[in-house]
Amino acid sequence: MKKIFYIAIGMILMTFVACNKYLDILPDDKPVLEDAFKDKYNAEKYLFTCYASLPSVTNPDNTLGLTGGGDIIYDQKNMPGGNAAHMPNTMLMLYNGNNAVSPYMNFWDGRNGASKNIWQGIRHCNVFLENINIEDGGPRDIDEVERAKWIAEVKTIKAYLNFYLFQLYGPIPIVDKAFPISSKGDELALYREPVNKVADYIVAMLDEAIEGLPMTSEQDLSTESGRFNKTIARSIKAKTLVLLASPLFSNNNYYAGFKDNRGVELFPVGNNRQRWEQALQACDDAVRSAEEDGNVILVSTDAGAGAIPDVNSTNISEQTKAMLSLRQAVTLPWNPEIIWGTNENTRLLQKFASMLSNSEWENIAGSGAPDIGQRYAPTLNMVEQFYSSHGVPIEEDEEWDTKGWYENRYTTKVPDAAHTKYFIKSGQETALLHFNRSLRFYASIGFDGGIWEGRGKTLADPSYPSFLRHMGSGFKYGETYGFYSQTGYLAKKLTHLKTTYRDTRVELIYEPYSFPIIRLADLYLLLAECLNEVEGPGMSDSKGNNAYYYLDVIRARSGMEGVVASWSKYASGQFKSKPNDQTGLRKIIQQERNNELAFEGQYYYDVRRWMTAEELYNRPVLGWTKEGETKKDFYAIKVLLQPRFSMKDYLMPIATNTLLQNRNLMQNPGW
Repeated sequence: MKKIFYIAIGMILMTFVACNKYLDILPDDKPVLEDAFKDKYNAEKYLFTCYASLPSVTNPDNTLGLTGGGDIIYDQKNMPGGNAAHMPNTMLMLYNGNNAVSPYMNFWDGRNGASKNIWQGIRHCNVFLENINIEDGGPRDIDEVERAKWIAEVKTIKAYLNFYLFQLYGPIPIVDKAFPISSKGDELALYREPVNKVADYIVAMLDEAIEGLPMTSEQDLSTESGRFNKTIARSIKAKTLVLLASPLFSNNNYYAGFKDNRGVELFPVGNNRQRWEQALQACDDAVRSAEEDGNVILVSTDAGAGAIPDVNSTNISEQTKAMLSLRQAVTLPWNPEIIWGTNENTRLLQKFASMLSNSEWENIAGSGAPDIGQRYAPTLNMVEQFYSSHGVPIEEDEEWDTKGWYENRYTTKVPDAAHTKYFIKSGQETALLHFNRSLRFYASIGFDGGIWEGRGKTLADPSYPSFLRHMGSGFKYGETYGFYSQTGYLAKKLTHLKTTYRDTRVELIYEPYSFPIIRLADLYLLLAECLNEVEGPGMSDSKGNNAYYYLDVIRARSGMEGVVASWSKYASGQFKSKPNDQTGLRKIIQQERNNELAFEGQYYYDVRRWMTAEELYNRPVLGWTKEGETKKDFYAIKVLLQPRFSMKDYLMPIATNTLLQNRNLMQNPGW
């Protein structure tokens, strides 16, 4: 089991704040620092301050991965402020596009929706590293083994904060020391460094940290359940090198020749194969480390420990097991698939993603019930990316073609017995698009009339959402109020099996869980990607496994056959050989990541590093018609948004005022 990063704000008894007009990298004055490191007790508080610098990953209002990627959408008519359903900056960036004057989600300066000032976090880490050793005035009442471990933890935090900026901005300054309080402007006017140098710096810091970090088996989880270990550090290293090797930073012609005022090229040409080989080695090392720690692809056996009263380990079907396994890989606290997770509060996320049944909605007392949610809405575009029941894209499935299911996927019908047992509530007319889909689809998507497993309801009489106008999960109030699904879908996957509403009033009963930042399926998919990029389908790792192996292990959890078997058996003629070459397998791996890791915060970053965002984000964003009071009116396709995305949008802009204060910083291309 992996328990990592949760430091309650109440534990942070001291706040270290400084600001300057360049980067937030100046330390506090000397007396404050001397007090901070005078003994073990105070030094440990500063360690917790470093941990608390990590950005939020579960708050849909300030987490780019959750609500900035275009896979989820809110209504743009929601009130911009003064209301619990205001539009977060992540969503405003999607609707309005970003800008350089006052950038949305400005993690560079810690403004406009950013949960943290990342440079301030890096400053905390530098201060810690420069003051923790005895020769630097550090505490004498700490065991040297523990001191070395603390240093390794802070190096890992610092490396991750640099990685966080790297994936948003590309070239960044390397701030490897805490500047004296007496530092003048020229000393603080730092340059951004080339992407390869930034990646090398992050990797070198992680390599140092790995030497001093424990394995999970060496941690005392009763006192250290919030601390980094070797496998997490190796996983961050793997992600860093995959990002460097990916098309965004590897010989991207758009960035060619982009230089700063020193004449230094910030996106230098590199050896693409060599970068992928380095990423492959790092992913291989991270996977081997995770497996040694006992991480596995989770397969449920207990049906959520009573979450479905009539299902248990003795009678759980393969279909139910497959659907619950994926949900529990995300929502079962500290399950063995989680490599790096967080105990950040998920109540808001679950409230937004949870269904509200018609009978529960009827218990409303007044119009301002605080626990109405139903807002975290996957787009129809994202829903269509999930596979058919044969484990291939619906547009490539031969049966979907020959039987006219794909052509008529927006028409509706009442479910047959094959679907009412596990997938669609008996008698509920719903779109043909919701039939004959993968178990991963049914585990991830809450749709109109679809069975919603858990919530204390039996599988014989399960809950189901209705998204029609005035119904429990539908458009209930005015558009500015905001608590409804804009698309007619909810991200069921992010709700715990036991999270529900009271029978007597609209009050959420939510079950906390440890949100996965990195889980084993994520690393398996990265390893498969690297294997394919180095030498195609035939390339093997240190265990003799190729890309197919890792894809097939993940697919098996959701009841799908292997990649090669699925395409050869079920795909239309022109697609049968798709997995057999590097280009076809690349597309499969990308869609596997979009399916398996949907709504977990990866999509925003993946489509950018693959450079597929331009194609995806310039299509109309679609959903059903939320105003529809009948099935006929609801099941009409509606264009919800026509986004605009160009090459400049792959990286975030730096605020114009920040550039004016430091003339050595260059704006990202296009901004």
